[in-house]
Amino acid sequence: MRDGEGFVDGSGVRIYYRTLGSGVPLLLLHGGPGADHSDFLPALQPMARRCQLVLIDERGSGRSERLKDPKGYTLSRMVKDIECVRQHLKLERLVVLGHSFGGILAQAYAVRHPKRILGLVLAGTGSTARCIDRDFRNLRKRLPERLRARLERQEKAGIFQGDGAYKKNYAAASAQALAPHMYAKPPPARFKHAPPLGMEVLREMWVRRSDFHIDGNLKGFDFSHLLARVKAPSLVVIGDRDLVSTATADVSRASLPRATLIVMAECAHMMFIDQTARFNRLLEEFLRCCTTRRGHS
Repeated sequence: MRDGEGFVDGSGVRIYYRTLGSGVPLLLLHGGPGADHSDFLPALQPMARRCQLVLIDERGSGRSERLKDPKGYTLSRMVKDIECVRQHLKLERLVVLGHSFGGILAQAYAVRHPKRILGLVLAGTGSTARCIDRDFRNLRKRLPERLRARLERQEKAGIFQGDGAYKKNYAAASAQALAPHMYAKPPPARFKHAPPLGMEVLREMWVRRSDFHIDGNLKGFDFSHLLARVKAPSLVVIGDRDLVSTATADVSRASLPRATLIVMAECAHMMFIDQTARFNRLLEEFLRCCTTRRGHS
């Protein structure tokens, strides 16, 4: 398939997709929720020489359609959107890479459609809300006392403006707290001025009262007992300075029948930005594993 882009009618919503390269399909699922596919570009674009990159903007994000009723922002609907894209592109099986929230979505898709999974990559993510909430609690405990108190005051007062955007003071405090865990080195200019988040999907699924606790409709999610369905090779990867702890990543590794855990040195949450060449080499090696006879078994 040539490079292309377009829209697919998903589960009641138009989903934007973009394809680059040819070969084994590698579906990239972005984080947020509410970011968009450009998080992966140009870092992962060289992979198009080895495979067919399939990028989408999840519902409520990027160029995909926003919903009038935010109750439609659910994992189950997003899984159906992915399946509509797969069918539209006539892809029999695919390697799925999910980063951050995208890794949660990747797990939801994989346990619902395990026979469609040629390989699964979980990057900077967790398999249970309990583990992620624990990591956020530990992160807050390590913050300077003044910053921790500032966050608590602002969260008690409410973190959103009337138009649904973050209050500027809270956004600044949260960014200060998270910054050491997002990038291990200064990010490219594009990430200093990232496209605006899809706030409706973020609020519905993840954030109601705090950036440091899952209290949207993802509250309490747990895939750890379902991942045994995924028989394909799996790769769990985090940075050594990630938001996600090694303990959380190891729960995912232990829950998957054929998984390897890699902790990338000198990397934070956006490990494919911090160490792009190393991350892409890791992906190339994993793709070779997925396309051997064992990977097809």
